[in-house]
Amino acid sequence: MRAERYVSPEDIKVRAEGWVSSLHSRRRWPGKPRKAALLVLDMQRFFLDEGHALVPAGRSIIGPITDLLETFKGPILFTKHVHDNSPVNLMNVWWRDSIKGGDAEIVNPLRSFANTVLEKTRYSAFEGTDLAERLRGEGVDSVLIAGILTDLCCETTARDAFMKGFRVYFLADCTATATEERHTASLRVISEGFGEVMTWRKAMSLL
Repeated sequence: MRAERYVSPEDIKVRAEGWVSSLHSRRRWPGKPRKAALLVLDMQRFFLDEGHALVPAGRSIIGPITDLLETFKGPILFTKHVHDNSPVNLMNVWWRDSIKGGDAEIVNPLRSFANTVLEKTRYSAFEGTDLAERLRGEGVDSVLIAGILTDLCCETTARDAFMKGFRVYFLADCTATATEERHTASLRVISEGFGEVMTWRKAMSLL
């Protein structure tokens, strides 16, 4: 499936509000989070600069993520996806690709916010890392999820967060993937079974 630029920096706010309002499931977490952390997943040059892995819609979420980073007061963790050489890591077989060198770096202008960067080798930021222990050690009970790709690393991380006991707030205007169809399908799945889907402004109003 060919990647699409299905949203632009100019219309992402309105489009995201439309995606959220169209969701059938409108479950809400009771009360306010005790303490929330922001996870910014894989905003790397590999996906955001010109090349065969480019996610055209990805550039449109840099602005909203930057605004969120400038506003958010809790713990912030970036992830950086890298491939390993483990024979049991099927991502090496499935994708037959590697992210290394300059392509692995966090894209500007987000790089200046990336004080804590967690390397991962699987879709989920929890798999093979100490992320859950880090969050629990800081008293975090909820996570806001931003980054790319919506339906791969972001959705898998959201599922794992839910299963590990963290409330999930999934940000429709701070996530992107190859096509709008894939993006909205993932939002529906998360909304139905794993967390609240909302805009970053709505999430900030709940904290």
